[in-house]
Amino acid sequence: MSLLVSIMASPTPAVVLAAGFSRRLGRDKALVEVNGRPLVRWVYDRLEQAGCQPVVIVVNEQSAPDIARAVPLALLSVNPDPDAGRTGSFQCGLRSLTEALGTAPERVVMAPVDRPGWTVDVLDVVLQSHGDAAPAHNGRNGHPVLLTKASIEAVMASDADRPLRELVAFTSVPVHAPWLRLNLDTHVDVDQLLLDKAVLDACFSQGEGI
Repeated sequence: MSLLVSIMASPTPAVVLAAGFSRRLGRDKALVEVNGRPLVRWVYDRLEQAGCQPVVIVVNEQSAPDIARAVPLALLSVNPDPDAGRTGSFQCGLRSLTEALGTAPERVVMAPVDRPGWTVDVLDVVLQSHGDAAPAHNGRNGHPVLLTKASIEAVMASDADRPLRELVAFTSVPVHAPWLRLNLDTHVDVDQLLLDKAVLDACFSQGEGI
């Protein structure tokens, strides 16, 4: 078995970014209820169903207890300074993954909790990629993304506030995912989601992510 085949056959770990303070929303995005389940649980369950193990959720100190109750089987990584930048949160998660695995991962999935417009099927397609990959609908990239070892090393060597798009050149993987660019940032975003039957049926049905 080649090294590449061996890597792809092994479970791919994942990092969920959920450490932001959600100031524009006024409450923790990760704990927003959608169809009876916290957003962070939807994301975690999808990752697990796609075969990602282990899954690390990066949280802030205030949200850690509530997220631990919402996703009791997840590994939590507390970011002491979420305002330093999203890449800094990713670095926290990667450090926790390395500690859990005993070695740096060969590849990893990264999923922001506030970009939930994807399904297990979308992630399955991305995981078939050999390199750094992002799902793309109608030519526009979204999440979750897949990073390989060299890009993981580049992230770890970066400043915490440097955007990921400046560090990694993702290959676009075409998928059919009309809600891939869904971004939950404000009350209006959440209210629109909760009233949108099409996206709820596609991405948040009770059969999805279980």
